[in-house]
Amino acid sequence: MKGMPLLLFIASLLFIASSCNHVDSKEDLTIDQNIKQLIFFTDDQAYEHEVTYYDAIIELKKEFPIDIKNMKIITAANAKKYYDQFDIDGCPAILLVYNDKILVKVKGEATKEQIVKPLYSALKNK
Repeated sequence: MKGMPLLLFIASLLFIASSCNHVDSKEDLTIDQNIKQLIFFTDDQAYEHEVTYYDAIIELKKEFPIDIKNMKIITAANAKKYYDQFDIDGCPAILLVYNDKILVKVKGEATKEQIVKPLYSALKNK
């Protein structure tokens, strides 16, 4: 029973990861400028520091399943080449981009509310 929360967390992580687009190190990040695109920078070696981001993604998926399905996930191993482009320092970070502009950027330590609220507002305004 003590391991149940960890098991649920890992299952949720696998569910999210299987329904999102990963950016492979062999390909460049391609963003469709005609839609609002979520980009999630994650360090899969330090996922325990990103729990609030995963919780926020799960909450947003209820209202915006297509946006979450089309989310690009960039792992720490491949992320450094994008840090300057998106003005971030490291993982975790989540961005919403549209027409070559960053609409929302949440980076570093943040509460679930600090992640969900600006993303929800921006995604709701289609």
